[in-house]
Amino acid sequence: MQKLREIVMSKRMVLCTGNPDKTDSIASGVREVFPNTTFIHRSNGYDLTEVSIKDIMSKHNCFINTAYIGHGIQLRLLNDYFESVKMGEVFNIGSTHEYDDLSNDNEYVASKIELRNRSLELNNYRVNSTHIILGEKNKITPIRIAEFIKWITEQEMKFPIIGFDHPKQAW
Repeated sequence: MQKLREIVMSKRMVLCTGNPDKTDSIASGVREVFPNTTFIHRSNGYDLTEVSIKDIMSKHNCFINTAYIGHGIQLRLLNDYFESVKMGEVFNIGSTHEYDDLSNDNEYVASKIELRNRSLELNNYRVNSTHIILGEKNKITPIRIAEFIKWITEQEMKFPIIGFDHPKQAW
């Protein structure tokens, strides 16, 4: 099974939510690191609150689930990806607000926690699911996040959950 996984993943076909033309979006960093990525977002005709993209997902063996659009959307996309592929990997973008108690947006926090829990439940030998907890968006550049995802793909081990925060501050 490991050999099959290596063969399938050697030709990584990446699908990413988010608009790469928005310079502050994670998708913009993904475009730099994975230039052949297929992007789905409202600006190119995909309203992910209304439309199913299972057919597109089935053609990709890597899904980067970055865009928080509304409560439960990332969770639905994660579930859809697992139903759409036989083998692959998915990277879900979470937030330190899952645990830091600094957000007043309870719906956002609940959505990220549900995404994290489901990502951990679904992670298996067939489809690796990694939940990436990110710190403050304005302190971590999109390219650094995309490079971090690439680094994870190059490791021999799986990372079901991992955190990535801004650099240490000098005291």
